[in-house]
Amino acid sequence: MDFSSDDEWIVLDAKNPADSSDDDRGVLALGSPTCSDYELDLDLSSDDSDDDDSVTSRRAAVPDDDDYMSSDPYELECDDDADPYAAQPLTRPLSGMFHHTPWDSVAYAAFDPLRAANSAAKRLIPDPAFAVFPETVTVLASTRGLVCLRGNTSGLYYVANPATFRRVRLPPHTRDHRLDAEPAVVITFEQPPHASSAGFHHYSVVVAFQVHDGVWAVESFSSRTWDWTVGSDICAPETVIASSGVGALGRAFWRTTIGHILCVTPETGTVDLIPAPHEVDARPDWEIGEMEGNFAVACADNARKEVAALYLVAGEAGATQWQWAGQFDGEKAGCHPGMTLLRSQGAAEVVVWDSVADLVIALDFDGRQTRSIGPLNGGNYYTDFIPYIGTDTEIYSEEVGAMFITVDAVTYRIPQSSVKEEQF
Repeated sequence: MDFSSDDEWIVLDAKNPADSSDDDRGVLALGSPTCSDYELDLDLSSDDSDDDDSVTSRRAAVPDDDDYMSSDPYELECDDDADPYAAQPLTRPLSGMFHHTPWDSVAYAAFDPLRAANSAAKRLIPDPAFAVFPETVTVLASTRGLVCLRGNTSGLYYVANPATFRRVRLPPHTRDHRLDAEPAVVITFEQPPHASSAGFHHYSVVVAFQVHDGVWAVESFSSRTWDWTVGSDICAPETVIASSGVGALGRAFWRTTIGHILCVTPETGTVDLIPAPHEVDARPDWEIGEMEGNFAVACADNARKEVAALYLVAGEAGATQWQWAGQFDGEKAGCHPGMTLLRSQGAAEVVVWDSVADLVIALDFDGRQTRSIGPLNGGNYYTDFIPYIGTDTEIYSEEVGAMFITVDAVTYRIPQSSVKEEQF
């Protein structure tokens, strides 16, 4: 790829040795959050009262370091008396973005260091193109440091932590997820009290796939059972926008072309269509995301004069409600019509793609630019940005009752035996 500034980008050589299990000096990994999210037990009921215009979305991803963990400026203090319906802030801002190139390869770009961070060093990942995999892959989703990928040849799914250089191939799914089309995939973590000990938290890989024109079903993989389950619900959202997927509150969310938000609860297999907040009527450029543990919607008017963010909250009798989270003057923040909202993750930030300056920019609720990626140039990239937060979250645990082994660069789950777990 052609970058105009070496200072703005971190992309490691795709030929980085993959078999160096004990010499990962270039890896700087973040620790796990010190406090988990509170459970938000929403009964999300369907409501087809408001249809909104669809908006295309993008993607993003990156990791961090041991010295940084020792004095973490984002460390949380857990409050036992906190409101159980208020999500607990995550400890990390976005690290960077994954995206793809015209050559069907994966690329990664790191944000400039956050101004408040103690360390100015940029955090790297050892194999940003995932060249170690036994086949070429496409990045589909990323949540809290874990990345879901699909093999371009086999159609099988992988879960990896690029910061710790570990990955596992999931068992074959039972339904046709349309290998010739981009599946709608989200990684989402279980909410407490089911969270595991530090380093490993049970997660689901949720896939929404089309079974008929405009009709979609769901199949979910659980790290707890290490198996796939087909949901009993179907829905008719016209089209699920695959590149808008967000994992938050133990659920998977996507925008749809009917203007509603598809919500899937993997533990129960239930599917709901949530109307977007009324604020998007006057601010038609909108995108979903996760901010401080909350499921969020960011929206802007056509001129980008006003940018706002709202959080999904529990209402009475299972109704969905939106709570105003923040707003800022887009003109004062330097926003213009050439900017498009991207998915957010981690900190309370609005993330935008500036197609004029070829920059990805993160802004806080005061409209101040905190970090940026770019500028990109040369046209050798796609703007399918997938947000990524670097952590040392594990991708599997012996608690699931099995062992894992790596053979010919493929990590498998096998029955409990004397076979020793290996890294890839």
